[in-house]
Amino acid sequence: MIVVSVSSSMMLKAISRPWNRREVLLRVTPNLSHMVVFPAREYTSYDEFVREWCEATLADEECSLAEARDRGLIDEQATRLRWQLLGELTTDELLIKIPKWLAKEKVGFTDGGTPTEFVGRIGDETEKAILFINSAPAHSLMKRAHRIHTLETSLKEQPTEATDADQRAWLQDRLTEQRNQYATERETTGLSKEWLPTSQIIRAVRRSNP
Repeated sequence: MIVVSVSSSMMLKAISRPWNRREVLLRVTPNLSHMVVFPAREYTSYDEFVREWCEATLADEECSLAEARDRGLIDEQATRLRWQLLGELTTDELLIKIPKWLAKEKVGFTDGGTPTEFVGRIGDETEKAILFINSAPAHSLMKRAHRIHTLETSLKEQPTEATDADQRAWLQDRLTEQRNQYATERETTGLSKEWLPTSQIIRAVRRSNP
């Protein structure tokens, strides 16, 4: 575990917890008078992410990830979309999941229902809560991230011969368009700054390169 610039109370809390898996402390430096530190789970492996995101299902069914997949217990499409969205986040952003009752209290109803998963940054914290800023519901961004991933994959698979120049140019234009739309949605669908109790944050995750 990597620990950086953390208060004594947070240090004692981090040391006292019985971690049996790698954790990083996500460090953010906003325009504040002190450093903000919050524990976030970081993944380099998709399977590792799925295993822990779906750990309640695996525990309830008392089965491995492979067995759960064989039995159709894992929503692989949804987890793939989350993983692809994590790949689009900047180093100081993360994806969080909160209970529906808290989402209704903090967000209310939006198109498609009350979202419970959000991407954003941590702007400040107390011993019991974090200030989640520049945030947006994750669901619509997942779809946009998926389109970006698909176009990037198509470009990688395209031959580079001159005869395919028009096709590559078209794909590159669509990729630029999707990235611009992602950035626009990331800015315009944001929620107001919200203090969230850390005890109610079900997941706080990010992705890094292996």
